[in-house]
Amino acid sequence: MSYNENFMFFNEGTDAANATGDGALYKSSDFIGANVSDANDVQLHFKSRNGAATDDIVECVMATSNVKLLMQELTAVLSNPRGGFFVQSDFVGNNAPKTDGFLSGVAITITTAA
Repeated sequence: MSYNENFMFFNEGTDAANATGDGALYKSSDFIGANVSDANDVQLHFKSRNGAATDDIVECVMATSNVKLLMQELTAVLSNPRGGFFVQSDFVGNNAPKTDGFLSGVAITITTAA
């Protein structure tokens, strides 16, 4: 069975959509793992985009504490055998007032290794 890579684009909700560090693109094969860091926070860990020894973190702050749903949605994207491009964006921009995303009810913060 052939495998096609899935790509996940994360964009923080800011007024400046093109500000440095507000967006990040990861391959599903760069996904390291996830951990619950607070009642409504889940941190997604990816291999560093700049080759640093530390990993990049995409923090998902959930509107409601539904870790099970978030993990089910993430798993569906990571294991999609057809490959694809998935967007999780807090930036409303031209889609006002709707945000985009494959994860339900989350706000995104991206922390990239220095």
